[in-house]
Amino acid sequence: MIKNKIKIITVLMILMVLKPLVSFANGITEEDITIDKNPDRGFYKLVQRELQTNEENFSNFEEEIKSIETRYPEISLISFQLNLINYVNGTTKISTSKVNDINKYFSIMREHGYKVIFRVVYDSKGQKNPEPEFNIILSQIEDLRGVYTTNEDIIFVVEAGYLGSYGEWHDGKYDKNITNKNQIIKKLLEVVPEKIQINLRKPMVITDYIGSKNTITEINAYSNEEIARLGLHNDGYLASETDLGTFEKNEREENLRWQSEQTKYTAFGGEVQNKNSSYNDLNNAIKDMFNRHCNYLNRTYDNEVKEKWANTKYNGDDKKYIGQTGMTYIKNHLGYRLLLKEVDIKGNKTNESANTSITINNIGFGNIVVPKKVSLIYKNEKNSYEIETDIDIRKKLQNNMYNLQIDTKLPYNMEEGNYEVYLKIGEIYDTLKSNSNYYIKLVNKGIWNEEIYANYIGNVIIEKGNNQIDIKEEKNKTENLQLLSLIKILIIGVIILIIALIVINNMQNKRKNNN
Repeated sequence: MIKNKIKIITVLMILMVLKPLVSFANGITEEDITIDKNPDRGFYKLVQRELQTNEENFSNFEEEIKSIETRYPEISLISFQLNLINYVNGTTKISTSKVNDINKYFSIMREHGYKVIFRVVYDSKGQKNPEPEFNIILSQIEDLRGVYTTNEDIIFVVEAGYLGSYGEWHDGKYDKNITNKNQIIKKLLEVVPEKIQINLRKPMVITDYIGSKNTITEINAYSNEEIARLGLHNDGYLASETDLGTFEKNEREENLRWQSEQTKYTAFGGEVQNKNSSYNDLNNAIKDMFNRHCNYLNRTYDNEVKEKWANTKYNGDDKKYIGQTGMTYIKNHLGYRLLLKEVDIKGNKTNESANTSITINNIGFGNIVVPKKVSLIYKNEKNSYEIETDIDIRKKLQNNMYNLQIDTKLPYNMEEGNYEVYLKIGEIYDTLKSNSNYYIKLVNKGIWNEEIYANYIGNVIIEKGNNQIDIKEEKNKTENLQLLSLIKILIIGVIILIIALIVINNMQNKRKNNN
């Protein structure tokens, strides 16, 4: 009997020792399929503006943005096409004043929480040969340098533009000339900030520019190498065997292999066309979007294809979407879609190490391709502490899992108590920190906290640790600063004394000489 009691007590003690420091109320929750909005991904709305030679109509522009906000609440991307048709003949210089006007358009989109796919064109109606002289194009790219740099925070991707009808590098004066095309790419790589990717219309344009069929690799991904900054926009996506001339006939299989590798680390998107194409039948489209890591698509063009998806029920392997429309499935899976899978928090004493391991399943078509700021928040009713990290989440993807290992030290002045722990994934730019549209929501049910723009990942009880070290260090720092101040005062005093003695000595010598 006594032996049994001893065994029970022993087991209880072991369980107490092994009790995890973190708890997740009722377990990690399942996917919430109603979550359909996150930055840098999804359907986009096209907004076109001709740059005027006189005043711009900003109120009209803002009304259009507000209309999109109301009608398409799930959309986080605006495709902003700036038409320079009024700067082809006559006045071709884009003045500083007009650059400021363009920046105001971006300010309006920023205020409403959008990221921007930016393309500059000379035609929005399908006209052939719309461009000015080639040297004017290069000059105007330089004129717009201040637009690209000022709006680095909200430009998701730059679509190369400038050449041909719609800026799509066909039916223009220069799109058949490799030298001219390469000059445009080179100039854009120079003018556009390194953190912004430049998307080109065809894979061959990239391979011609770099001089090989190499793709981005894990080693040079997200670097400033030219190949790492070049992606694809496909405005003939899934419309035919060649994606409307995106590549040559009988090249589809080989070309898609190349694209699949390149788009692992870059944003890919465009427009799906031609409802009669079997390539955009729902199951075929979903398979291709996973293969080419599709991040963004035009919401309303081609609308007939969207209706085709909306009228087709999903019948794939994901049980949560059985009975949902194909449109819902595609809308949710464009770009990244992050589902929390595992959390392990070790360390609960102030001023001591805390090691947090987080596993997130990316179930979307694409990946995170824009740099993000990752931090942990410890929060209860009275206190909140944010611990920033230097993690580049883009580089933490393995087998569709983002594995985050956060090794840090809890603040020495942290109050004891029970804390909720949150994962915050936001922008690297302070200009965007006050708008929740610029923070990533994990898609588990009930974990998003709108107040702090972060995702709940567990609870931990914080206890007092060894605070004396930091307190002593702070005391030593204060004493050292006081000592340095005293030394400075003494040195200044000595210098003043020496100067005074020299002056007195000179005056005495002068008197002697006069006598």
